[in-house]
Formats: sequence, C-alpha cells, structure tokens
Amino acid sequence: MKTEKKWVQCRDLKLYCELRIPDCIPAPVLVICHGLNAKGSGGLRIYTRLAERACQNGFVFILFDFQGVGKSTGEFDYGLGEREDVRCILDYVKSRSEAVYDQVFIVGHSLGGAVSIYAAQGEPRVKGLVLWSTPKNHDYNVRKFIRRTRGRLGLYAFYVFSYLDRFLPVSRLFKLEVYGVSLRPKDVRSKLMKLRESEGVSKLRNVPLLVVIGGSDKIVGIDEAQEIYAAAHEPKSLLVIDSADHIYRGKEEELITKTIEWIRKWV
Repeated sequence: MKTEKKWVQCRDLKLYCELRIPDCIPAPVLVICHGLNAKGSGGLRIYTRLAERACQNGFVFILFDFQGVGKSTGEFDYGLGEREDVRCILDYVKSRSEAVYDQVFIVGHSLGGAVSIYAAQGEPRVKGLVLWSTPKNHDYNVRKFIRRTRGRLGLYAFYVFSYLDRFLPVSRLFKLEVYGVSLRPKDVRSKLMKLRESEGVSKLRNVPLLVVIGGSDKIVGIDEAQEIYAAAHEPKSLLVIDSADHIYRGKEEELITKTIEWIRKWV
C-alpha cells in the first residue's frame, strides 16, 4: 500500500487530498466526503481507518478536504460549491492510471452525504453511494438542531438574525458554530437550509444506495434516514447501528466493516 498527498486544482481553488493505493492495480475507487468540520477530513479518525481498510480490500481510496476547511483553500459554501469539489475529485481520478476511473463509490458523512447526493446525480462514474447520518433535508434538520440547543425562542431569534444578517454583521450577536466552523445566519438560511436530500435521492437511478444511521444519533434521527430510504429507488439498503451517535463513537469497527462488505457486493 502506498500513500500520496496531493493538491487538486478545482476552479480557482486547491483541494488537499490523500490517496491510499493498493498493491494490485488498477483498482476501483472509494471517495469519502467528510462531515462539517473545521479540520476537514482530519476531523475524525474514522475516515483514515476506513481508508486503510478499503485499501486492504483492493480500493484506491481518496480522502480530501472540502473548500474552506482543513488544508483546502477557499471558503466554506454551505453545501453548494462543495458539490463541484466532488466533481473535481472525480475528474482527478481519471488522471490516475492506478484507478478504474468509471468504477467509483462514494461514502458521504452528514453534510458530506448531502453534497454527494447532488454530485452523484447524472454521474455514470458513480457505481454506489453510502450515506452515513445524512439529514432528510437541512431545513428540517437545522430547525431541529437550533430548537434542541437554544429552544423555541432561539429558533425565532435565528430567523430574525438571518434577516438582519443580510444588512448588518450579526454573527457576534447570534453565534452559530458547528464543529469549529462559524456559520453566518443568512447563509445558513439561504444556502444550507435549501438542501433537500430526500428529493435529491429520488433523482438517483441505477445507483445502489446504503443508508446508515446511528440508533442514538441526536443530530440526525432514524426518522430522517427512513425518509431518505423511502425516497430512494432500488437497489437500496437501510442499516441502523445500535447505540451509535452521530460520529459512531465506539462503533467505528462495525460501521467500517459493514460499509466495506456492502460496497464489495457491487464491485
């Protein structure tokens, strides 16, 4: 197994990525789209653990940072520009002789799952998609998150500040931060809350789908995973990891094993 660190040009941005290349090549490709985190793909150890296991199972693995987080340049774009990041990575795959460029599988975690749904639409190179803890739509999910952390009055305040934020910098008055990423209320409302994952999944055809959710996930509920699953076309599978939270703490081995087993069925 060989590891490489690369910068991928994407529009006017540079995306940092790491590749794990197996001994037997050319090989199918596994790309991971990390969740919202200021550290990007370095935010959770589970991503590199998946990379190591995937490579041992004969996959070229690509782990990259979305724009504006981790080591990549640019600014975080609330799930919009990040779709183009994924497409740039898919184009980069084609330049690698070690990769079977038209046999790509994507694992998307949380917001990374939302982004991967949109990026996979109309993309024949994607042969399978795995969604870890992905919301059914971000309007519902953001409202649920704010109510849970700030109460009903906090949700009302968010709507007021998201309007004022178009004219005045109000982030200091209404601070919204998730895993180290500071979010502007106006952009959360005008961009992030426009993501409709269940609707996006319904537009995917001939793409095998695995929907994974933790039984104790307080950020994305089982009901959301079930709605995505219901909206998807066959072939599809739903996996609930008992007692797992949003980042699968203590359940990493089970998650990685079952993810790899499912993907191998479609190679």
